[in-house]
Amino acid sequence: MTERQPSNSGKSGRPIGSAGRLVAACIFAAVCLGFALLWAAEHNWVKLGPVLGVCGFKQRFGLPCPGCGWTHAAQAFVAGRIGEAFCLQPASAAFCIIALIVAFFALHAAVFGVELAPLRWARSPGGVKTLVIAIVIVILAGWFVTLAQAIAQKAGS
Repeated sequence: MTERQPSNSGKSGRPIGSAGRLVAACIFAAVCLGFALLWAAEHNWVKLGPVLGVCGFKQRFGLPCPGCGWTHAAQAFVAGRIGEAFCLQPASAAFCIIALIVAFFALHAAVFGVELAPLRWARSPGGVKTLVIAIVIVILAGWFVTLAQAIAQKAGS
């Protein structure tokens, strides 16, 4: 690079060390493994029912809990039925999209050794607070949708 060429190193990302690259590779592998497990369950190669059990909240109160429908929605998502995933449990489908974004940033960090600005923001105290609030809102919104669906189904029966 000559003296006349502007440097954009502050804009593209901050270099990370080999330990950071390893952590990023592990995060990418974990997300891929999770999606692979859901894909295998969708094709009935793996049974998740015995591991996850039955929802006690739904048994006791007759209404879905905030986690009801997450597995089925995630399985629909990995099978490519994204619209169905949003109809089953909107929060689960949103988290699948977030997991894909996380996997992208983790793969980028592992391969290129650069931490991009959105990742730095997410790890900052303000970013963590914002993300936690957003996660709670998404989970509650998804729960309200599944509650509305369950109540409408009960009323129609």
